[in-house]
Amino acid sequence: MKKFITRFISFAIIISLFSACGKDNSKNNTDVEKQKIYTSFYPLESITKEIVKDKMEVKNLIPVGQEVHHWEPTAKDMKDLDKGSVILVNGVNLESWTEKFKSALTEVNIVEVSKDVPLLKSEEHEHEEHEHEHEEEKDVVKPLSEKEEKHHNHGEYDPHIWLSLRNMKIMAKNITEQVISMDKQNESFYRENLTKLQNKLDELDKKYSAELENAKNKNIITSHEAFAYLFNDYGLKQIPIEDINSDSEPDLAKMKEIVELAKKENIKYVFYEELSENKIEETIAKEIGGQAKMLYTIEGRTEEQIKENKDYFQMMEENLKALVEATK
Repeated sequence: MKKFITRFISFAIIISLFSACGKDNSKNNTDVEKQKIYTSFYPLESITKEIVKDKMEVKNLIPVGQEVHHWEPTAKDMKDLDKGSVILVNGVNLESWTEKFKSALTEVNIVEVSKDVPLLKSEEHEHEEHEHEHEEEKDVVKPLSEKEEKHHNHGEYDPHIWLSLRNMKIMAKNITEQVISMDKQNESFYRENLTKLQNKLDELDKKYSAELENAKNKNIITSHEAFAYLFNDYGLKQIPIEDINSDSEPDLAKMKEIVELAKKENIKYVFYEELSENKIEETIAKEIGGQAKMLYTIEGRTEEQIKENKDYFQMMEENLKALVEATK
């Protein structure tokens, strides 16, 4: 009997040791810290998550309800970044704050995902170039106004590249290459996800082409100069109320010009954006006997959109519906 008890105790100890080892291994497996990727605004967060799934942690820098043009990180935001962090940015001078915080970002890898994207010059920049050409002919040197200075600093190219589904394919490829450089072991997983993502983008692109192919009215009034890439893909033309920065109100002469053009072209819709006020758009719509409707720039998301799980693709689908209605 004594031998039996001794053997039983020994057996119990062995079992408990194995159990403890199992628990320790499990804990070690779950406690392995995932690599982090920071994104400068929502569209990059969205497609990066599609590519990495649960292999990496993706964190967006911009708070909910804010859009990229008016957001700037605090010193604390920069300090909180891990050493060796990777931040994916749009580039094309969209994230102007990167210059300001360069000294604080020496140990952070900032990766622009706009590589190989065909860029469009902003309409206002082209207009300014023509004005400067005429001034040079007259030997006149005109100093830049505060508004012009802001625009000049923003860059000559339109940064809203993510609104083109075709551009997003290129951006997704660039993100995938960066991810693979961080985790070569799972390369096939990331490339498979990239293919799926690009197929989704292709399908929606074909849908846009088919539904906008016979658009009767190709002129679209928008709150600001943000939709050139999207419209350019399908032969539409934007008529912006504000310039590319969307940080100033149009003067009465500009509004009168748009109202007259809308009446002449029989335009019945004026589009405002999801994270901005729409008083000016409502005023113009009333003047032309039309409607003010929303068109997503997808620069950020609201709490409501997050609750509804409304992602990049859903917002682009809704943009298509709005454009089909406006171009009938």
